[in-house]
Amino acid sequence: MSQAMIEKGSTIAWLGLGAMGRPMARRLSEAGYPLCGYNRTLHKDLASLPFPVGTDAADCVAKSDLVIVMVRDGVAARDLFSGPRGILTALRPGQIVINMSTEAPAEARVEASACTERGVPYFDIPVSGSVVPAERGELLLLAGGDEGLRKNIESPMAVLGKSLHWFGPAGSGMAAKLAINYLLAAHMEALAETLLAGESLGLDRKALSQALLDSPLATPFYRIKIKNLLEEDYTKAFSASLMKKDLDLLLEELLSRNLALPGTLAHLRSLYRRIEIKGQGEKDLSVVQDLLKSDARGS
Repeated sequence: MSQAMIEKGSTIAWLGLGAMGRPMARRLSEAGYPLCGYNRTLHKDLASLPFPVGTDAADCVAKSDLVIVMVRDGVAARDLFSGPRGILTALRPGQIVINMSTEAPAEARVEASACTERGVPYFDIPVSGSVVPAERGELLLLAGGDEGLRKNIESPMAVLGKSLHWFGPAGSGMAAKLAINYLLAAHMEALAETLLAGESLGLDRKALSQALLDSPLATPFYRIKIKNLLEEDYTKAFSASLMKKDLDLLLEELLSRNLALPGTLAHLRSLYRRIEIKGQGEKDLSVVQDLLKSDARGS
């Protein structure tokens, strides 16, 4: 059976309505895609969504052309795929599954195999970006799966992201996300340390920040996070806990391949593990500044 060409009017089962899932699903609904939503836990924010939210994942899947999963990690995704009323109990040939969560490449390959056994193509397309880019449809989409079917999913993906990058077979999208988040963690630490170093040298933090933003080193990420650092406002966009989770996944993946580990990876993972131990895991990853300040004071 040929796979669905997903376009406006195609029905979508959106599974996972957390901080990222809600704005992404809302964009698709407002763009003309009928949605059935499902979240493993009920909360008040679900009532404001412009589409029905069911109490059973399988029911949503059974009446959809496209199934999209957007949850916190591989454990949550495994529950959705393999639970008693999960995705795999309701899939039928002709549908398409996309997992936009961030998990281990090996987990994505297992999901892909289970979907293929049921005659359903699977794509892992995690996203780079936080809540505001999700609301604006400006996410970076990192894809793994059969690129020959890319045209079947380009229409809804264009609603969610500014660009779709293809990396290879199933699991490749997850690998790309882990690599990019490694750089994200390194940039966050470097930026915080630069401001701390400047302050130690007697420089005004705001003046140094303005110079950085006027230099070739400035990036959109720096423009956002410098504000967090100057104001010591660690309101969550991408949590320290999720960063630690992704660094763990990258470390495990490299170990499984018997590859040499970059020294910076172990260092960054240690920083974010310590942030979790301090009870700050649900703050924005920019909270690393507080840990670095504490280390500088020797406290």
